[in-house]
Amino acid sequence: MVDYTTVSAVKSYLHINTGADDTLLGELVTRASRLIDDHCGRWFITRTETRTFDAVGPHISGRLLLVDADLYSVTSITNGDGTSVSLSNIILRPLNWPPYFGIALKQGSNLRWTYLSDPEAAISVAGQWGYAPSAPEPVVQSAIRLTAWLYRQRDTGGESSQIEMTERGVAVAPARLPRDVLDMLGPYTRLRIRMLG
Repeated sequence: MVDYTTVSAVKSYLHINTGADDTLLGELVTRASRLIDDHCGRWFITRTETRTFDAVGPHISGRLLLVDADLYSVTSITNGDGTSVSLSNIILRPLNWPPYFGIALKQGSNLRWTYLSDPEAAISVAGQWGYAPSAPEPVVQSAIRLTAWLYRQRDTGGESSQIEMTERGVAVAPARLPRDVLDMLGPYTRLRIRMLG
């Protein structure tokens, strides 16, 4: 996973001129980035990977395969029967607007999502997964603000906002994130739709 800001950007925001807390700030940058991922239900910088999907289930509706993460671009698709699906035979949904939530087989292709003997993890989709090649500016600003907030918590006495350190020295964030961070992340929070089977 990639961090959404840097130690130097956070130090500039906090007006810190020494390197005494650089290690802590680095850990908090990563923690803030993962808190953003968890809150939004997505990651914001694409990565190349192949994801697999069952060939049957509520995530398939006719020719439409709903994917479990943001899809930015497709390199290749292998159907559950082992055949390669030509990219000219698919339409990414929503049309012309990444990130995509689904892959539809064109009606004229006469293709269906299928499998041979075992439907589990039969379909594979290779490509760029994630929101975009680089994080949107509000996400970067949220990471800076959230890292600074986490950093300041080490000195506060407020029980509801205090950061806790486990015996391994790992920072655990409070249950609530700052309101301004939540406001900035609001438009980037992925809708979670429960499929009924």
